[in-house]
Amino acid sequence: MKKVFSITVFLLFWTVIDAQVRPEAFMGMLPSVPGNICSDDNKQEEDEFIAKLDEISELLQNELDRRSENNDAESDAKNQQVMFNTVKTSGISPELIQQLMALEKQSKGATGEQAKAYEAQRKAITDQMIQQKMNISVAELDNLKTADSAGQRAWATGYAVEAQAEVNADPQKYKDQNAKEMQKHNLQKKYKQLTDSLNAQQNKYMQKFAEIDEDEEGKNLLAIIEGIREKIADLYNETAKAGRGPDQQILVALRSEMYLAKVNYCNVQTPKYISVLDEYKSFIQSSMPAYYRLEKLTNEVMKMQTGVNNSPEPGQMGLGNVSGFINRLRSAYKYNLYGPEDLTIG
Repeated sequence: MKKVFSITVFLLFWTVIDAQVRPEAFMGMLPSVPGNICSDDNKQEEDEFIAKLDEISELLQNELDRRSENNDAESDAKNQQVMFNTVKTSGISPELIQQLMALEKQSKGATGEQAKAYEAQRKAITDQMIQQKMNISVAELDNLKTADSAGQRAWATGYAVEAQAEVNADPQKYKDQNAKEMQKHNLQKKYKQLTDSLNAQQNKYMQKFAEIDEDEEGKNLLAIIEGIREKIADLYNETAKAGRGPDQQILVALRSEMYLAKVNYCNVQTPKYISVLDEYKSFIQSSMPAYYRLEKLTNEVMKMQTGVNNSPEPGQMGLGNVSGFINRLRSAYKYNLYGPEDLTIG
């Protein structure tokens, strides 16, 4: 209890002085996996281990909730800024967009003639938007769809000439735009490479955990345990039909056989799990800097796309990884199958 209390005080103190708790702090507080997992007399130690994980999980969730509340408090202002920047770079007047948004809100639930009127207004506003963006009306677009190939080529040629004229009128503007697009492309490339690399490593460890359960040796041992369980059930059924109780000597022998099979299963499977768990812990710790970089890259990409700095508190991704690792720690006892049936058989 004293150790758990010290964890709480430490993390609360960190929160006060730094206004945030980073994932490294939580990793440092996690208990080591007990060394006698396969013992049939470790219930108290298992309970204490899980209790410590629960304590840290609660603190971690509090930190995630605090961050989420901060993000929610800023989200409305950021969303408005994103919309403003999008309108600004779209070439469409803000007034038209505001009219369309207001119309969408007003038209919800409209039916009959009222719905037709709203649809007509929507088409009129959309027509103006297309003219501002592409210098062509909806009617002209409809005519273009039915035009022959020569007519479509003529329109495309004219559009290309107009576009080239705009470039010639202000070449520096388009040079800057191209440079910005290249910068965005390079950022997105770095983001994808780092994301793919980290995801591949995460998937590698998830696959290793899954392979332990699919291991043939483990499956064979589980089959032996189930076979013994069926023998015990058959013994009870047969003797019940004869109107007598099962032979206690046979039951005790089967109970002992099942106990040894469970111990064997735990001793075979648990070391594999702990080995992968140790590897995964090393990955979580060593990858913290990479996830900090990924957070920065994510914000840079979003800023390039929206013009809004959405920089969250550092360590959000790392906290998610720590939470996942805690769940894996909770499963440290999953291969210890000793339970109530071992105390009641015979």
